[in-house]
Amino acid sequence: MRRAAGLAALLASLLIAHAAKPSGAFAQDAPAPDSAAVGTVVSDSVAAESLDLSPANAPAADSAATVPTSDVADAQRLDRDRFEWGFAFVQGYFDGLGTFAYRRFLREGGPFQQNIVIEVQGGKKGYLSEGAASLLYLFRPIRTFRPEWRIRPLLEVGPGGHVVVQVADIEGFDDTGFHTRAYGKMHAYAGVEALISRRWGILLRGRFTAPANRPLDYAQAAIFLR
Repeated sequence: MRRAAGLAALLASLLIAHAAKPSGAFAQDAPAPDSAAVGTVVSDSVAAESLDLSPANAPAADSAATVPTSDVADAQRLDRDRFEWGFAFVQGYFDGLGTFAYRRFLREGGPFQQNIVIEVQGGKKGYLSEGAASLLYLFRPIRTFRPEWRIRPLLEVGPGGHVVVQVADIEGFDDTGFHTRAYGKMHAYAGVEALISRRWGILLRGRFTAPANRPLDYAQAAIFLR
């Protein structure tokens, strides 16, 4: 009986040892798949970093395309204010009048650019002298010109208020007669303006006035400084 019990214990120990060997081998081989997985993840991350990401820059290119060029921006800035010196041929008693004007850009609304013009005129013929001050609110169609053009058509329309003072030297009397009147008219200007440098230019235009007996009452040549 003792020998049988010893043989049974020996067989049981051999079976247990034999069953433990495969689990140990599996435990030794188990890290291999983990290391391979780590290598795959690393290679995937490297590949992602090396991808071409150029499409991400597309919005920057679009935004740059919408930015105006320096020439256009400079022309728009300079056109906001300008002074005009000129000579006008007018219908009436006077052969011509000297003119000085200040033009100020106000805003762009709808299809028009809106400007305000303050103009002073003066002239003398024989015994009569005349001076006038005008305030004009003019609408210029935006589609008729571009700020970067060196030669631009000039089309404007709008109301104007005028104050005119006439002074007469009465012959034979040590006296001077004065006459003043104020009135409002609708005006339309048509002409052309040409830039001769960055700031200087030439202006040629005619004026139609309503109501008036002579609608074409004003033709002007001037130089302007932006």
